[in-house]
Amino acid sequence: MAIYSQPKISRLLRESDNAPNTYVKGAKLEELVRYIFCKVPKVTHYDSNVLDGVRAHELDVVFNNDTRNSDLYFLDYAIITECKNTGTPVSSAQVGWLIRKLQDRFATMGILISLNGITGARDGTSNAHSEILNALIRDNIRILVINREDILAFRNTDDLVQLLQRKLMKLNIHRTIE
Repeated sequence: MAIYSQPKISRLLRESDNAPNTYVKGAKLEELVRYIFCKVPKVTHYDSNVLDGVRAHELDVVFNNDTRNSDLYFLDYAIITECKNTGTPVSSAQVGWLIRKLQDRFATMGILISLNGITGARDGTSNAHSEILNALIRDNIRILVINREDILAFRNTDDLVQLLQRKLMKLNIHRTIE
């Protein structure tokens, strides 16, 4: 279990929030996501801002997850993340676009880091929440959402692991988004 630096997490969040433009805002959030995930043993940064062959879809940050020995063994070997630091919760259209990117890569899981959460009711009856439940039912694609409060609560990598396990169980078993 690796320890997270709370001052570093706070600094990167502040730098993302106060960035002069959306490019810098995204880059700072992506830096934070790399810091959080790369502290987990056997998880390494694969690439950032990855474009597909026809340059239609961009993946924000992708990690290689050695599922044989990783604490995140329950996730896919390629951890695909989408990073959003918008002033409002992420919409159903933005979640739908992430689902499309995952479908086109035959991925079964994605992690949405949205500092302000997503739109809709937690029970999946509306907006972005319903998009996530529809992706699970229709395509067997699981999307886990990490928000600002989640990130601020991380003290060590066990916190990340336990959060993702809990969110996955809630999604798979209760069909709710936490």
